[in-house]
Amino acid sequence: MDESEQIAFEGRDGTEAENFIRDVKSRAFKLGKQKDNEWMAAFASICFSGNALRWFESLDDETQSDWKLLRAAILAKYPAGSAGSSASPF
Repeated sequence: MDESEQIAFEGRDGTEAENFIRDVKSRAFKLGKQKDNEWMAAFASICFSGNALRWFESLDDETQSDWKLLRAAILAKYPAGSAGSSASPF
């Protein structure tokens, strides 16, 4: 992944969610931020669009600002094999 490459998450399905989490982790690792949960959550927050952005904005502040909580919420909302419209309402 090129440093200038934009990471985006629209909330289509579980596969996109898994790829998004991997991409955020990869970018953090390249920048030496892999242990900085607050940085990773802040970075992820600028990558949401469409329905995923609306969902993200509905999360509580603690989940929005903690990567561990945010990635768990993403995986719960977009489980493996899911389509965005049929995912759980987490």
